Amino acid sequence: MRLDTLIAGGSIVDPIAGTLLKANVGFAGGRVAYLGREAPEAARVVDAAGLFVSPGFVDTHMHDEELDDLYTIQRALLLQGVTTAIAGNCGSGPLMEAYKPKRQAPMLKLAYQTGHTALRKAVGIDDAYRPATAAEIARMQGLLRGELERGSFGLSFGLEYAPNTSPAEIDALASLLSGLPERWISVHIRYDGPRCLEGVREVIDIARRFKVRVQVSHIGSMTAFGYCAEAVGLVEAAKAEGLDMSFDCYPYDAFCTHIGSAVFDPGFEERWQKGLSDLEAASGKHKGARLTPESYADLRANDPEALVIAHVMNGEEIRTCLAHPSCAVASDGVLHDGQGHPRAAGTFPRALRILREAGLSWPEAVRHATSLPASMAWLDSGALAMGSPADAVVFDPEALRDKATFADQLAPPEGIAYVFVDGAMAVDHGTCAAEPAGRLLFKGTADAR
Repeated sequence: MRLDTLIAGGSIVDPIAGTLLKANVGFAGGRVAYLGREAPEAARVVDAAGLFVSPGFVDTHMHDEELDDLYTIQRALLLQGVTTAIAGNCGSGPLMEAYKPKRQAPMLKLAYQTGHTALRKAVGIDDAYRPATAAEIARMQGLLRGELERGSFGLSFGLEYAPNTSPAEIDALASLLSGLPERWISVHIRYDGPRCLEGVREVIDIARRFKVRVQVSHIGSMTAFGYCAEAVGLVEAAKAEGLDMSFDCYPYDAFCTHIGSAVFDPGFEERWQKGLSDLEAASGKHKGARLTPESYADLRANDPEALVIAHVMNGEEIRTCLAHPSCAVASDGVLHDGQGHPRAAGTFPRALRILREAGLSWPEAVRHATSLPASMAWLDSGALAMGSPADAVVFDPEALRDKATFADQLAPPEGIAYVFVDGAMAVDHGTCAAEPAGRLLFKGTADAR
């Protein structure tokens, strides 16, 4: 068989076996078709001498809600080696009728969860603070059933953004995933800071009662106020009990979200023991400036969608969380008008560096970005094995580093030589291919593989 592509001379990172193996890898028909030391005939040969060949990175938590901006967030992820990403998190994911017409040719493999907030809006709930009525809950159930039947990857809640969501509202929707294969619920918990453990216990109870996988979203940004180790301990205890739980974290001690959200309602300063000077406008007319009482009031009233970066978390807790064997790396990348937090462009190289500094081997570090998140989403990617998807990132282990900063939030990383999506070269030394190589993924269909 003639290969489409042979990546020759590199060291293959195997996150499952925990090995680095000097070997060649070949792609044909979008799948891995050769692994070994020989050099079969190929239409294209890529010289990877001195480089690592890793499975493509898998990001189970990103945001792609600005549907009229076709590629900014996707490009930022692809350039750092992400080949599969799951959007629709924190309750904000659009329904299929909104995203399918806009996302027919993504740059990477892109999946969506169905957002609770999107369901609320679809039944006419515009007040984030209002619980749904029984009739509205029934209508949301009907919408969610349709989404799941059409291949949604699951349900996401952003309970901090809809803080008065009732237990009845949660239960009615969560129950629809009970017993449904390969779907899960991701949750941005109801509280950050001092009440975060209460929020973690709430979502563990969802997993317990409905026998469904629950992923605690960006656990670091919610609990790294002195509570992260205890929060992770609660999740691990739930897993020991037999519950299906997972969690993710991004490698920054600053979070980012919209200024008009409930996160920034009065009282946040006491909650975090931080002030307005710890908040940085990430988009809009005040971009780059620390907030003042005047700019805070202005943005809340006149630009509630503006993103604000909160420099409020404990960095050591974040680093410890990332190194936990159960923690997946996830970007939580979100942009507004092409502006935002450097996590959109720097998460994966930065996380790998932190994990290496924590003493993990390269295969161990890469596992947090590949096979672990892939298993959390029931994807057959995350490893380079015969027959697996031909998703790969070829990088220089000595040169790999994030370059995105809070001032230059979309600066691409260094050290990424090539990225392949389904066997197509999607990135060549920092340049994206002219034709998008990705596709939409749907659960319960061949496209989900």
